[in-house]
Amino acid sequence: MPRRRNRERLHALDGLRGVAAFIVVLHHLLLVAQPVAQPSGEPALWSVWWWLERTPLKLLTAGHEAVLVFFVLSGAVVVLPALRRIDFSWPGLVASRVVRLLLPAWAAIAFATILLVIVPRLPAQVTGGSWLARQVQSDWSWPRLVVQLSLMGQVVPYDNVLWTLKWEFLFSLLLPGFLVVAVVLRRWWLPTGLLAVGLGVAGTVGHIQPLEYLPVFFLGTLIAVRLQAIERWSESRGAKRVLVVVLVVSLLVLIGEFLLAPVVRMGTDGSHALIGLEALGAAGIVVCAGAATGLRRFLEHRVPQFLGRISFSLYLVHLPVIATLAFALGDWNWPIVAAVGLPLALLTGWAFFRFVEKPLHKVARSAKRGASRAVERYIRSSRAA
Repeated sequence: MPRRRNRERLHALDGLRGVAAFIVVLHHLLLVAQPVAQPSGEPALWSVWWWLERTPLKLLTAGHEAVLVFFVLSGAVVVLPALRRIDFSWPGLVASRVVRLLLPAWAAIAFATILLVIVPRLPAQVTGGSWLARQVQSDWSWPRLVVQLSLMGQVVPYDNVLWTLKWEFLFSLLLPGFLVVAVVLRRWWLPTGLLAVGLGVAGTVGHIQPLEYLPVFFLGTLIAVRLQAIERWSESRGAKRVLVVVLVVSLLVLIGEFLLAPVVRMGTDGSHALIGLEALGAAGIVVCAGAATGLRRFLEHRVPQFLGRISFSLYLVHLPVIATLAFALGDWNWPIVAAVGLPLALLTGWAFFRFVEKPLHKVARSAKRGASRAVERYIRSSRAA
């Protein structure tokens, strides 16, 4: 029974990852529309943009916040195999993560470059000063492409979403230390978690990116260490009501920066502090996805599970598709970009998963075994010498 419950909860986390990836797609479609359709200044009360930006409907397009959910999920899911096996191979994990993250990212950059060459991106096709004009690559060169392939820069304009992989790699390297701290402090999970959130807030306010993002992964690691306790508690009387409250509060905290924008002006230290607190909301949502029956059932439905399977591929390739359409049609045609771009991004994500990411899973498993055996042979030979 416990083993079956663990599998169910992991399926729910897959569904949550899929929903988060879909939200990132909607976020970028909204960015295409904003410079043309959104009036300048604070949205007028009861207007369409007020509903989209100042109410819980913002959850549908909260892209950066969905990325924080990704980070918490990575912190939880990646560490679970290490908690189940005493002889877990850390070299094997690093090798596997390099293959599963780096090779699909390179393929996505190649895909984005091909679209960039085939469909010229003329600046006149997008609004000056908009996100598309400032952040999305409109031309290319070999030296710049080589730099982008490292994924270690602040931005990756060939495929902007790839900035997150830098932190995924760093987390993979720091995971043993994260796990030790989480295990040692598991009984004091609440102050430990709040300390991690506090560090994230300090990093956001102080613009220190390692402090801004790495504690978010640690929150996921802490959830993984406490997973059995969370499962046991979720089956107790009254837990469901508490989890409903936790879920609602977590969702509101996740978009607190937008809900409180009329009071706490965006760009101020107070606004940055609210952004730092979003990690707490992301962690709460992940906990509820693994424990709350209603949310878990929704995330285990066919559509979230499909999105979960292709989530990484969808995340990697949707932006080049949307950007290409926006430059080809003009961002003033954003309704057509959205109507065509959303299904085309889903189709492209599925194809990328089927023909690129899925075959690389086997390569990652081989790399994991190879790295583990190589380290074992080296240790044995060193002892023999």
